[in-house]
Amino acid sequence: MERSAAWSAALAVATVGGSLVAACLMPFVALAAMAASTLPRREGITTMLIAWAANQAIGFTLLDYPLDAATLGWGIAIGVAALAAYAAIRAVTERTHGLLPLLGASALGFVAYELVLYAYGAAGGGTGAFTQAIVALLAKNEVLWLAGLLIVREAVLRFVPGWAPAPRAAA
Repeated sequence: MERSAAWSAALAVATVGGSLVAACLMPFVALAAMAASTLPRREGITTMLIAWAANQAIGFTLLDYPLDAATLGWGIAIGVAALAAYAAIRAVTERTHGLLPLLGASALGFVAYELVLYAYGAAGGGTGAFTQAIVALLAKNEVLWLAGLLIVREAVLRFVPGWAPAPRAAA
């Protein structure tokens, strides 16, 4: 398996596996940050789509999400929001590199993610879940996941050379 494909798979498996612990806390922004900063564009988008599809499959099969229009609509909105987060983060990480720009890009990605979901909710899906406490909990979850994924990437780079791609250099 090619190095970036293995890293892509590891990112998707780790985040989807972790989301099993807390079903509604899938760290799409943290995943987007890692994918956008370490993988080629096509593989980054593929990683996001695979993680989203796996998350939805787990929700509908193992977690008994209701199979109705509202739940399907939110699932699609989450996928669009995850790709929006990826695009926002990628736009920054293509031009600059380093930890601070990645953290700033991740904050931008979180805003993009939440704005897409809020727009969907305002259009008819409901905005009741957008309280300050819930959004703060989601932000905290993303920060913790990003920190964990960064630590894992650094450990892999140091102890298993050649397995995970280093952060992409700015263009």
